[in-house]
Amino acid sequence: MTGRPRNDWYQTDTDVVLTISKRGVPLEACRVTLSKDNNLIVKQDEDILFEGQLYSEIKKDEITVQCTPSKIELRLPKFSRCERWNSLLKDGQGGPVSAPLASTKAPVATSSSSSSKKNWDAIEKQAVKDEEDEKLEGDAAVNKMFRSIYDNASDDVRRAMMKSYSESNGTVLSTNWEEISKQKTETQPPACMEFKKFQT
Repeated sequence: MTGRPRNDWYQTDTDVVLTISKRGVPLEACRVTLSKDNNLIVKQDEDILFEGQLYSEIKKDEITVQCTPSKIELRLPKFSRCERWNSLLKDGQGGPVSAPLASTKAPVATSSSSSSKKNWDAIEKQAVKDEEDEKLEGDAAVNKMFRSIYDNASDDVRRAMMKSYSESNGTVLSTNWEEISKQKTETQPPACMEFKKFQT
């Protein structure tokens, strides 16, 4: 496994989430295969990034893959819900669960040398940069744009956005408080659709 990128994992009641620290892998170049004996292989084109026989069975048809500027994240749905994996791989490699299952044991304090200290400010800056660089698509991209407009807006613009959106049943979003403050914002359904009130 020399030369392969670092990986980490955690589990929930329903999924195992595997993160491979590999920058700049486009989704179309990421290949994931799972054999009958649960051997998982993750490739970037022909380069193997991860290979190993998983601790237990997963639902092959429900695997999801997400590629961000800094990592590849695989969500592996467990075949047996609520089964606790003791390691990522059947041979015991992959270490203990790194998060988020609750533990009844108290945390063990470990001593750290000065060479293993991390610059948390730099790590935080890099995480924020990665989040900003991440290319979102569809609804996520639109929501991010509206969130950015709202966060950087004046109080009047925020009031206009809230009033127009709530009064129009989510069909109008205006930033012009001068116009919106004077009257109720009417519902404006998309073209070829008609608005109907819900009957109680």
